[in-house]
Amino acid sequence: MLVVAPLVPSLAGASEARSQRIIVQGRPQDTGSNYKFENIMPALDKLGGVRKMRCREPFSGTPGWNTYIRLARAGVKFYFTLAGRDIAKSISDLRSFIANVPGSISAIEFPNEPDLNPVSYKAMIDPRLGFRSGQAPALMAFVEDFAAAIRNDPLLGAIPLIASNDYMQAEQRPFSSFANSHIYPTANSKVAIRLDNFERLIAESGHKRGIITEWGRTTGGNSGNSTSPPVTVEMQASLLASDISAVLERPAIEAVSIFELFCWGGASEINNFGLFNVDLSPRPVVAAIRSVIA
Repeated sequence: MLVVAPLVPSLAGASEARSQRIIVQGRPQDTGSNYKFENIMPALDKLGGVRKMRCREPFSGTPGWNTYIRLARAGVKFYFTLAGRDIAKSISDLRSFIANVPGSISAIEFPNEPDLNPVSYKAMIDPRLGFRSGQAPALMAFVEDFAAAIRNDPLLGAIPLIASNDYMQAEQRPFSSFANSHIYPTANSKVAIRLDNFERLIAESGHKRGIITEWGRTTGGNSGNSTSPPVTVEMQASLLASDISAVLERPAIEAVSIFELFCWGGASEINNFGLFNVDLSPRPVVAAIRSVIA
């Protein structure tokens, strides 16, 4: 069984700014949306100089590729989530990206939510929700093969790998440096308990540290939301500021990714997690976050 290289030095060193542990979700590949270079960089500045983004892996030859490259050259470091596509093509694109902007990839994450987005690989197709019960042979074959490919690559081999989120963390430990969770608290959640549970998952899986790759508070939708019921924009500000402050007190949590940077318009749950409105104006949460990480 493949064993990953030793962990790189912690991203959460005491001498680093608190903003270095904050990641924001972005979609530079969606060039028809607000996720353009000219909008993203001012937004990151207003957040207090955040320079880390979690995004889908870049695809060379697409319009979004150029946006990714421009962001990287401006100092943004990426946490890329693999799409579960052809491994050789992913490795090729990642090599090209790092060759264009050395040091621009902070970590690479195995496929996102494979319980809801089952992986197809090597003539295997995982059942929907199979990941939640340990029934994900296609995912695990992909994880093992990708880890072997990247660890043998002289340009990419030192980049940390992040497990797919929440389930099968121990199974992924031989191939990953960080555990992973998505956490969407309700307004009344005891955040300390949610963080305790994640730290327990980190320890039980055999990882040393973990990354919360999605943490969000939506202002849209209704009580039937798949994450949690909506809050007001004022509550979003106070709750996310408190959330982040609590996360930053936990050394075992390497970083937290806030879902997400911009709202998408409309009243739905998924379109209203943004820290900025669809017209790019900052919501109250922007100043609240900035005050916590300053």
